[in-house]
Amino acid sequence: MTSALPLLLIAAAVALWAPGSAVVGARARRVLLPDARGEPGNSASRSLLRRRLLAAGAGLAAGLLLGGMTGLCAAVVVAGVVERMLRSADPDEDAIERSALVRELPAACELLAACLSAGLPLTGALSAVGAAVPGPLGRRLRGVAALSRMGAEPRRAWADQPAELAGLARALVRAGESGAAAVPALRTLATDIRATARAEAQAAVQRAGIRVLAPLGLCFLPAFVCLGVIPLVLGIAGDVFG
Repeated sequence: MTSALPLLLIAAAVALWAPGSAVVGARARRVLLPDARGEPGNSASRSLLRRRLLAAGAGLAAGLLLGGMTGLCAAVVVAGVVERMLRSADPDEDAIERSALVRELPAACELLAACLSAGLPLTGALSAVGAAVPGPLGRRLRGVAALSRMGAEPRRAWADQPAELAGLARALVRAGESGAAAVPALRTLATDIRATARAEAQAAVQRAGIRVLAPLGLCFLPAFVCLGVIPLVLGIAGDVFG
């Protein structure tokens, strides 16, 4: 049982770390952080806790495998190295927010277009969509709606938004200042964002295919040279010089 404990720890660490283990990750978050609601602070706390748990598990596994003072030293070193590697691999909060903004923006544009088509004023549409859209995008839309209700000009209300919302800001500022119809621009923007995301996903898949084939080439090329090219060269050299 003791010899199997390091393997169990490593398996648990992999299960918690793997991006595809959504069910395991959700259960672990509910057990370890029952009050987490998805705010940026809770996300950072979960990331820190997960990183420390993984580092401690890796260090404990190394210590149990080696045993004695060597295992103790190895546990400390392995835990420190794993924690540093995971910290460097974790995306920062700005990158997480930018990714969430791009992911939720097409649906938000379509919801805004539907609200405006139904006759809702722009400020009311922003408030409604901000309450319906999760994550940082909803919070930013509610902030713009609050500034608009307080009398801020459209350009001022959108002034402090990130670059990911520049297209949405241009469409709504143009509609607020000149009275141009925002619905066609919003639907076009949603279509363009989805097309860009689809192209980026296809490029990522192609890059992944190249990365997968590279190790195969490194394995098969030496075997081809040793089994195919070298015997042929030796045979020809034997015929010529023999």
